[in-house]
Amino acid sequence: MSPVSFIAGIIAAIAATATLPVPQPGELHTFKDWTVGCDNGSNCEAVSLVPDEGGAGYDDWDGPISVVRTAGSDDIFKIRLLFGTKEIDRYKMFIDGQLVDTGPIVQGDYPIEIVGEDAKKVAQAISRGSRLILQGPAGENLTQISLAGSSAAFRYIDQKQNRAGTETALVAKGSRDFHPPSIEVPMIIVDQWKTATLVPDASTLVALAEGSKCKDDRYGLVEDQAYPLGQRGDRFRALVLISCGSGAYNFSSAPYIAEYRKDSPDGWTFTPAKFDRQPRWGGEGTEPLLVNAGWDDHDQTLSSFGKGRGLGDCGSAENYVWDGEMFRMIDASAMDECRGAYQWITIWRAQYRKREPTEAKAE
Repeated sequence: MSPVSFIAGIIAAIAATATLPVPQPGELHTFKDWTVGCDNGSNCEAVSLVPDEGGAGYDDWDGPISVVRTAGSDDIFKIRLLFGTKEIDRYKMFIDGQLVDTGPIVQGDYPIEIVGEDAKKVAQAISRGSRLILQGPAGENLTQISLAGSSAAFRYIDQKQNRAGTETALVAKGSRDFHPPSIEVPMIIVDQWKTATLVPDASTLVALAEGSKCKDDRYGLVEDQAYPLGQRGDRFRALVLISCGSGAYNFSSAPYIAEYRKDSPDGWTFTPAKFDRQPRWGGEGTEPLLVNAGWDDHDQTLSSFGKGRGLGDCGSAENYVWDGEMFRMIDASAMDECRGAYQWITIWRAQYRKREPTEAKAE
């Protein structure tokens, strides 16, 4: 590749990042005892809920079952169950009294994971059934799950992935050819500054908090935090999280970007952090607000995780990467129904890569 072509490619990549559209996370839909949603790449997931009326309640519930399917021709298909393993090493899965699957229980995030063609067969049985019961090797009940609404949830996935009317559909089967949706996941170019350690001191953070919107919400033990974002020339930047109220299980923070210039008489200056899409907790059109915020210094990623209630079976979560000027959403997940689904559904995803030094020189 010629130097001119190389430079032109770099400039095009940087321009593409600068003009990336505002993230539009997917919506969740609930059909009776199942919730379903897809991300911006049309990868979808359906998750079971504790029944609203009749049937198994929380006493018989030990976690949801989720059905995950990718949109591409690779067609990754998985069924996962979350529950306490109780030192049981094998399971039997029954749907309306018929044995549909059996296998080992493993230690880890997903004690049971069924993949590939086996997963498709189980999913089709789920769509036709009314009740799933999971048993141990001696016939002991581990959990039971309502299948009401599963067929509608799977039909929704068929439609979102252009599978309706094809042999690849789970529910809406037909004879036409399947053509995977042509969707490119956004690529974010991250321009990290040179590593530095300078951040505002504690007294500066207190002064910022006293003049912020959070002043009247600060009570009890509060902890403001500052993290270095790096140095470029005579400029230093830092991420500041000002404590902005708390509840029993949610702790709010207002994010600011602090900037300092060498020999500047004004010291640190602060502006509310910019996001390409605000965290759901704060809402669009307002200054951003994070919940249970987390920061990864190495990758310069910021997380917000708001629980709808203490059980953690509903709420929303977002992860962002600092691109040098603003925070850009790299993934988001949510669960709107507070009905036992600890498995939240991914509704947005993006890729990112760090800008190479040669790219900066090419400008």
